[in-house]
Amino acid sequence: MDDATTANAHPSGHHRVTVAARRGAYNSYVQDQLRQERATSEQAQTLHAQAPKRIRAMTDARTAAGLPAQPSKDDDSTSHYHVVERMLDEQAYYPPHDKRTESPAYAKVHHLMTVVDDQPCLVCGVKHSTLANTAQNPFGAVQMETHHHSIEWALANGIDAAKFNARMRPGLARHAQGRRLDHPEYGEFDAAYGADMTDDQIHQWVDHAYDNLWVLCDVHHRHKFVGIHGITYPIWGPQDVVNSDMLDHALEEAKSTKSDV
Repeated sequence: MDDATTANAHPSGHHRVTVAARRGAYNSYVQDQLRQERATSEQAQTLHAQAPKRIRAMTDARTAAGLPAQPSKDDDSTSHYHVVERMLDEQAYYPPHDKRTESPAYAKVHHLMTVVDDQPCLVCGVKHSTLANTAQNPFGAVQMETHHHSIEWALANGIDAAKFNARMRPGLARHAQGRRLDHPEYGEFDAAYGADMTDDQIHQWVDHAYDNLWVLCDVHHRHKFVGIHGITYPIWGPQDVVNSDMLDHALEEAKSTKSDV
């Protein structure tokens, strides 16, 4: 049998892979593994070469933030509240967009949610009507805000309409079925959820849809260590359900580190 032949007919009607074909597949596999190992090695060398620079940048940033140059470590994390210090290095890419201005439609929905309906901050529960009440405003918020939680306003020009309609619209349509809203402005897009939405409709939805807005106080919207724009979501999300002991320890830690929380 000629090794150069890649396959031949078998009496059963199936094709039989020859030695040459198996050898070629094996060689291809070996080459692929070598490429991966080479890439891993090169990446490791790059990281090793950059390590001193990265460490200096980390310590400089921690010093500038008023933190110890060396992250602290609590060896007994099973029995004590403890702080895990992280530094997030983020690069956020945005499409070209106009300077943010408050559209009349957004201003109306925002006013309805924060003032007319007096909706509470999702985290601490303070409302527009209780901002001046220290007992009901434990974090010292000064105003109520609305957060674009599904799609940020500045990302509207980067949204793919086909993907939005395939991945988000069906869920929005189900959510809108049978609900009763206090204001027609809240249901402005409910009818649009029934069919593919246009680019313009999606832009308007991002700007002021009730389904894209959360009421937050300014502290839990923008402030360091607790605001949704200041920390990662896994830490921000459960803040409204942590127990009082953990909250007290967090406030103590914030005061001891002279945080502005």
